[in-house]
Amino acid sequence: MAERIALIAGATRGIGLALVEALAREWAGEGMVYLTARRAADGEAEARRLTGLGLRVGWLEFDLADPGGAARLAGELRRRHGGVDIAVQNGAYAPKDGVSTAAEAETMIAANNHGTLRFLRAFAPLMRDDGRLIVVASGMGRLANLPAPLHERFNTFRHSPSDIDLAMDGYVAALRAGTAAAEGWPDWVNIPSKVGQVAVTRAFARQFAADRGVLINAACPGLTLTEATAGLMDTVFKGRSAQTPAQAAADLLWLATLPKGTAAPYGELVQHRVVLPFGDAP
Repeated sequence: MAERIALIAGATRGIGLALVEALAREWAGEGMVYLTARRAADGEAEARRLTGLGLRVGWLEFDLADPGGAARLAGELRRRHGGVDIAVQNGAYAPKDGVSTAAEAETMIAANNHGTLRFLRAFAPLMRDDGRLIVVASGMGRLANLPAPLHERFNTFRHSPSDIDLAMDGYVAALRAGTAAAEGWPDWVNIPSKVGQVAVTRAFARQFAADRGVLINAACPGLTLTEATAGLMDTVFKGRSAQTPAQAAADLLWLATLPKGTAAPYGELVQHRVVLPFGDAP
């Protein structure tokens, strides 16, 4: 039997790093867990730290915004191991202060949305039988968070992953043209981006058609105190309690290690082991 292999993209801190450690402990040396990093120093440091704890962890370079990055990453893992059992796309570019909405959206959509689809396309063929392919997204990525006139653009029963990718480009174009508000797009870039990310995962899963027992899902870990959310706790998330990265990783670990023969959830958004309805219909 081939050695079990996992890849957690975007995992030098926060939830991703906690998931790497949790999975490496779960496998107890009987599998290899790779984390990815945009900067070599970060990847090397975390892999060294976890290896020092007796865990089997390695690192690979990957930038979600790089158009060729996912294909190169998948190719390297294919060369080393022939396939992977678990692949988790946890990487994301977060909104930044002092950046115009249009510029911010262009950067985020290029990475978080187009990058997610590139990751799915690169890794789906690499998944071994009964593999688990997961995109870490958000409960904000449900259609109810967009006005009804925009819902059809993200209907995953009627649109392909490429269609949804184009809808995100349409959003960026509307921001550039100054027509986004008139079209009903929310002020906060994160909402359209998350809706598009969940939608493209669902559409891709439907297209992939549960081949060889592979499960493809989006996952919302829930509000977690990380570098990305710390600055929003007194505004966007004011009054809400946040879990630790280790607590968030526990539910992701459950989804990533569902036993062989499991048929569901498939093509869903899952939070705390429960499916969150996306909101579209055939």
